[in-house]
Amino acid sequence: MRSILIATALALSTIVAAAKDRATFLTGQYATVAQCEKLRKIEAGGPKNVGTAPELLDADGFHNWEGGCEFTKIFEHEPGKQWVALMICSEGMSVTPETYVFSKNEAEDSFDVSDSDDDEPDTFTRCDAKDGKKGN
Repeated sequence: MRSILIATALALSTIVAAAKDRATFLTGQYATVAQCEKLRKIEAGGPKNVGTAPELLDADGFHNWEGGCEFTKIFEHEPGKQWVALMICSEGMSVTPETYVFSKNEAEDSFDVSDSDDDEPDTFTRCDAKDGKKGN
């Protein structure tokens, strides 16, 4: 059973690799306030591990210590304001499809991000690493 699961995950990742989309509306790196604080602590020399590593969002998807989500297909729902994204998310051996909605906040460089499991969206604000590289 385990070998079937591994083979399925590998086949799915091969398909996803060929079908990746980029969220060109995300110009830089974004995080929630709490996740951006984690990034700043690491930049200041703090430890980087499963408990301290932030979840970050960029044009490729969500990134965290144990996995993340990659954009597969993006649809612009309301031009320049709202996008719907199909993503493939992984955590350990688990690979699942997810759908997210990204709504641009006009007053600041941020997005309200929600998926079908969320009661309320999370706000991701621009949080670029000091050296211009991804934080994880």
